[in-house]
Amino acid sequence: MLLLLQQNLLLGDDPSLVNVPDVVGQTQAAGTVTLTGDGFVVAVATANSSSVPAGTIISQSPTAGSSELLGSTVTITVSLGDGGGGWWPDWHHAKGQRDKKKREQEEREAEAKLIQDDLDRNIYLAQRKLEAEEAERTDLARLQNLADTYAGQRLDGLPKSARVAILNAQDARTRNSLEQMRRVIEQSEDEEMFALQVALLLVN
Repeated sequence: MLLLLQQNLLLGDDPSLVNVPDVVGQTQAAGTVTLTGDGFVVAVATANSSSVPAGTIISQSPTAGSSELLGSTVTITVSLGDGGGGWWPDWHHAKGQRDKKKREQEEREAEAKLIQDDLDRNIYLAQRKLEAEEAERTDLARLQNLADTYAGQRLDGLPKSARVAILNAQDARTRNSLEQMRRVIEQSEDEEMFALQVALLLVN
């Protein structure tokens, strides 16, 4: 990014403006690395597509080549496939539901701090605790359903450790095995993102 700013200064351009790279056709992870590497914030939308494989970027806004301020947001629309599901769309849907519940719980905890009366606050916190426990049970049930659906399938793109964790979760049906499955898959996503970042640095 520093090199890009230097080039802009030499050319007499506004150094705060950067051309948006073309990420259509890339995977969500690769497109995210490209955009963040150029100084943009990435927002993700999803859409079904019968022609674009799941996990691939269908479109972007602003479009490639337009000049935008450093730090501005580029929205990428990622394919969910033809609507028939698949591991990654189902996984990201489950993860999105979990993240949404977590945000809601954090908002409720913040609201509780504003309640002055001790009794009212304790009642409120007890209610929120019950809701959090129910949300956790729902999340575990969602993960178990994923394990039951996909255990034993090829799942191209998932490392062996993740496939083994899915099989273990399907077989053991315990909280620990489900949480281990989640950790391994999230780690595999993080490692893919890191590998893409390294590859981008080597290319540049």
